[in-house]
Amino acid sequence: MGGRSIYTLMKPSVVSLCFCSFIVFGTYGDAREPLPTFAGPAMGTTYRVTLKAPIQNKSLGNIHREIDQLLQQIDLSLSTWRDDSSVSRLNHAPAHTPVQLDRHLTAVFYIAQNLHRRTEGRFDITVAPLIQWWRHIDTTHGSPSTEAHLSAAPSEIMKLVGFSNLQVTTSSDSEYPHLQKAYAAVAIDLSGIGAGYAVDQIGNHLESLGSTAHLVELGGEVRAWGRPNPSENWQVALRSRKTKPPEIISLHHGQALAVSTSLRGKRVINPLTGRSAVVSPYATPVVVYAQTCAEADGLATAKVLNTVQDATPK
Repeated sequence: MGGRSIYTLMKPSVVSLCFCSFIVFGTYGDAREPLPTFAGPAMGTTYRVTLKAPIQNKSLGNIHREIDQLLQQIDLSLSTWRDDSSVSRLNHAPAHTPVQLDRHLTAVFYIAQNLHRRTEGRFDITVAPLIQWWRHIDTTHGSPSTEAHLSAAPSEIMKLVGFSNLQVTTSSDSEYPHLQKAYAAVAIDLSGIGAGYAVDQIGNHLESLGSTAHLVELGGEVRAWGRPNPSENWQVALRSRKTKPPEIISLHHGQALAVSTSLRGKRVINPLTGRSAVVSPYATPVVVYAQTCAEADGLATAKVLNTVQDATPK
């Protein structure tokens, strides 16, 4: 089939200490020549862009560089692995100290706040203290077993979790709001939404450059804009341990897809209870569709909890 490309990627963290799965996505079209495509590293994983056609007055190399620059800006805003990022500045701030947000962190915060309400608290970016606590438990006692830990995090950790610990203030002097924490140890983790948000930003930027149709994937999150040709939608091939041969999924214009599964020894952490469970590496992948990748990413994070019986109290 013309215009076909297949590539392997790692699905990064969602709700727990680490969530990942080997997944293969293929993009398909009926063009006689390969569709314009570029890829690269981003946010601890990889990204890939496939265009329906070249963009007028823009070389593929220049577009690639612009997307890399955009991803660097997003990383500088959302990465908890960088001490100089906006989110790290917030996480390290003392209690009751307003911290100026930037464009990307402002957008992600409000999306996350909305998803927190929609999922009744199952998606919660303030889960970072819980992640750190369970990581400490594993470091102290060795690698987690395949059986669930029935104990929950202590109350002094649980009080740090929840959007009630974050206060937003706005002023006419600033384009973006300030955020302050109720306790110094409150911290946010954006691994369950950052990759999806980046996909949305890449696709929107390509639209602004004049692209009428493209497919964007980053770390297992994918979204479609337009169609590769008038008679077909974009198609991706999803392969996991339970789908051989790969499952072919059709994505129409504006549709986003997020996939979440786990590997052996990795945890799911419930922000509502503080409990943790270890998921079978052979669990069926969680696949979620939404209008944006940020939504799909966050909803997939929340939906994983529904598949883990021991992550809820007995």
